[in-house]
Amino acid sequence: MALGDPANRPEWVSFEGSDPDRLAATLSSWTSNVVVRPLSSERISYKCAWANAGIVSIGSTHFDGQILFESEGAGGQLVLIVPRRGGIDLRMGRQAFCTSPGRGAVIEGNQRIAARSLSSREHMFVAIDQAALYRRLYDMVEMPASGALEFSPEIDLLSGPGTAIASIAATLRAGLDGEAPLRRSPLALTNLSEALIQVILDTLPHRFSEKMRRAASPVPRHVKKAIEFMMANLSKPITLVEVAAACGVSSRTLQQGFRQFKMTTPMSYLQDLRLKALREELTQARPGQSIADIAFKWGFTHMGRLAMEYRNRFGELPSQTLRSC
Repeated sequence: MALGDPANRPEWVSFEGSDPDRLAATLSSWTSNVVVRPLSSERISYKCAWANAGIVSIGSTHFDGQILFESEGAGGQLVLIVPRRGGIDLRMGRQAFCTSPGRGAVIEGNQRIAARSLSSREHMFVAIDQAALYRRLYDMVEMPASGALEFSPEIDLLSGPGTAIASIAATLRAGLDGEAPLRRSPLALTNLSEALIQVILDTLPHRFSEKMRRAASPVPRHVKKAIEFMMANLSKPITLVEVAAACGVSSRTLQQGFRQFKMTTPMSYLQDLRLKALREELTQARPGQSIADIAFKWGFTHMGRLAMEYRNRFGELPSQTLRSC
């Protein structure tokens, strides 16, 4: 699926008309491949605006007429639908429900989506870069995340966390409208975007919710000591037995501690620390330094396997990190 590259999107665009093909092409450049089909011979009309804020994009849409929207999913984004007026009949994979001003939707992954609008409606789209969600998760649970986060597809917008999410999204939307003040305050824009991500991860149930709760528990001394030993010997070929000995516990106890409090194994945790160190050095590489030379320093000898692990962890290849510096 070809998604519009956020780095190449304009900061602000608005468009209106009645041509379904133009609507489909414009929506596809901001979210995913979209097909728009009128469901009757009556004329359709639309008025849309999209604002790009880097890791978060906000769209506001107004549609009149009977329209069917079909797409291949959210791809590398998490998309929230926040209805303002009217609703749509939404089918995502095997799940089907109706949205309304009090009932929104959460779309992720590549499951096929069909949305049918039979009357006039208005809503906001909130598209969040999935890599940003993973980075925030890593900061919270100190373990790499990949795959679908498995949010519930429906969200209550009238009570609980849904009201906070809708409020932050509306503030971002108003602040990004054309030349609105938020564009002149990058720090405030970043803080609001990150606050939205934090509220979503904290309050909407997903696959990592339990791990987040467990990660907030006090970490045992031997696990902390193991991490300190790993950091001090990051470029050395240390073994599980050596790490356990440095902490004064058995390998079994160390394994249990990491599984309980870090939701991974000690050696997988060490591997992730080395990936982070590799990425840091790639961003500061001198002219002429090769990926292989830097990777070997951190214990990576199989370039194909490294490329796969690196992309799963950071959403790009080592060569892309190196070229961006």
